[in-house]
Amino acid sequence: MRKPLIAALATLCAGLSTPPAALSQSVVYLRALPEVSVLSVAHTKQVTSADGSSSGMSSTISPEVAINIYLGVLAPVSGNWFIGGEFRGAVSFRPDIEGYTPSGGSGTHAVWPGPWDYANRVGVGANIVLARAQVFSNWRGYLFAGASRWNSDFRSAGFDPGSDEAVDHQLQAARWPLTAGFGLTVPRNRSMDIRLRYYRSSNDWSIAHEALYFNHSFVVNGLALSVGLGTR
Repeated sequence: MRKPLIAALATLCAGLSTPPAALSQSVVYLRALPEVSVLSVAHTKQVTSADGSSSGMSSTISPEVAINIYLGVLAPVSGNWFIGGEFRGAVSFRPDIEGYTPSGGSGTHAVWPGPWDYANRVGVGANIVLARAQVFSNWRGYLFAGASRWNSDFRSAGFDPGSDEAVDHQLQAARWPLTAGFGLTVPRNRSMDIRLRYYRSSNDWSIAHEALYFNHSFVVNGLALSVGLGTR
């Protein structure tokens, strides 16, 4: 009686220590994730002349809505742990984010006050993913980190406090935000994916205007929540 019982317990323990066949296979997935984020944009304008320099800064917090498409692969590495990578394509539906830089300093290098704006368009990127699957429920929790490239529009205008002369500096440039976050994949007929991520980028450029140099800096921070469906 004891031997069959010991044999059954040994079989059960072996089954618990060995991951199911599904956990020993690579996972390829495709997901569409609508995303809502809280976006902070800080713009710093610095004016430099032969006599010195002055700077002014302002920031704006605004919501942003986007759609993300993820294509990824996860490979088993040990037990129920996976490691892999994913490609991301994204489209932003947020109109221009606007702000106003106040005047600052005095003399020839006084900051020219004026409006600024910033807008996202489309982006692509890649992440490294570390995931862990639950043996019984088959849910997957994961961490991810990576970078992306966005096509973005920047603008900073100003008015000379002394003569009311106007300048309007515009730039279309690549923005390279770094991102990191965590997520959860819930198995269903179509897997549901939930993600929370933080991202940050910085862009700056300089323009000469007569005897002055204008340096413009845009720092973008965001916290984004996305929920969507996909395969596996």
